[in-house]
Amino acid sequence: MGEVLKKVVLVFVVMALLSPWTLVRAAENRDRETRIAEKLEALRNWKLMDVLDLSQEEAQELFMVLRRFDSKRRALLEERRTVRRRLIRAARGQKVNGDVRALAARYLAIGTELAKLREQELRALEKRLTPQEEAKYLLFMDRFHREIIRMLSRVESRLRTGKEGKVPKVSPSN
Repeated sequence: MGEVLKKVVLVFVVMALLSPWTLVRAAENRDRETRIAEKLEALRNWKLMDVLDLSQEEAQELFMVLRRFDSKRRALLEERRTVRRRLIRAARGQKVNGDVRALAARYLAIGTELAKLREQELRALEKRLTPQEEAKYLLFMDRFHREIIRMLSRVESRLRTGKEGKVPKVSPSN
């Protein structure tokens, strides 16, 4: 067998071995992101119960509505992350599948869809919350999102600068 053919076969063998591993790692990352999102939603719900002073029954009804919107929001945010990664590659001059202008249009459309989803969520909550509770909800959500973003940027900054070393592993039971 010629040297070139050996190298080609070796490359294909390595790719064949790494492909399943890469797919498993990608699935693990998605699972981890989903678990983190679910934990954040649980934290949000727990704090909302306190902020709005809800009974257990009122909270369950409210959380059922929020859960419906959370799953849609999560899907849109995941799609936006994917599109954003492709736009970043395109901006760096790397080849991407599909038209870059179509990607940019989709990125903007997802933003519009997220805004519409938030409006729909608020309309659904109007039926279950008093005007005062609705005001508390909006203010709480703004604070909650700002705090989550602040925490994530601190972690990201520490990882970039290497000050923190390894990020503590979160066990599924936490």
